[in-house]
Amino acid sequence: MALENCKLTYFPLSGRGEAIRLALSIGGITFTDERIQFAQWSALKPTTTWGSLPILTLSTGEKVAQQRAVLRLVGKQTGLYPTENHFQAALVDSFIDACEDIGTINIIGQGLPQEEKEAARAKAVAEGGPVFNILKKIEAFIDEHCGSEGYAVGGTLTIADVFLFTGCGALESGFFDGVPPDAVGASDFPKITAVRKAVRSHPAVTKWYNELDDSIKIPASYGPFV
Repeated sequence: MALENCKLTYFPLSGRGEAIRLALSIGGITFTDERIQFAQWSALKPTTTWGSLPILTLSTGEKVAQQRAVLRLVGKQTGLYPTENHFQAALVDSFIDACEDIGTINIIGQGLPQEEKEAARAKAVAEGGPVFNILKKIEAFIDEHCGSEGYAVGGTLTIADVFLFTGCGALESGFFDGVPPDAVGASDFPKITAVRKAVRSHPAVTKWYNELDDSIKIPASYGPFV
């Protein structure tokens, strides 16, 4: 199987497509970054496998859907996933599954008036809140399983690191009303911060963001760390 000249289809935002874009970039894969407009989605949705994006289309025309499935495929093809050590692979999988829980911020405060929703989300990411507690578990996992500073599992970059980088970037992006831009601060989460720095400073990631078209707006939470 070859990923070269594949196409990733997602919406014109970071969201659930960003980790795959970055993994493809780190792997040196030439791909088409197809960003469909929301107005196109109603017509496209019935033609998709699961009624969702992202979708990866290979040069052969074969398609794979679901974010984490696509990310694992890319990881296996680019050296960003432990293909020979099944235990390490399971750790990467479990870490990614846990990081997915950061996204529960999306349902917190739903249905409440705007001010109450923002307060509920701020509380969720503050010390003792449910999202803060998820991040603390992630921090502890990294402390236990990292082989060296800046990696979540083992001593090399994997899709686990990339997934954490984009998950934290999304949380702090401003998309979720009430969540402050420093919700995943270095003082509370030094291990997470080290991983985010390692991913963002990777030459391929730096190149990817530097060369994006000016029409593509990336939240500051995905920017370089000082």
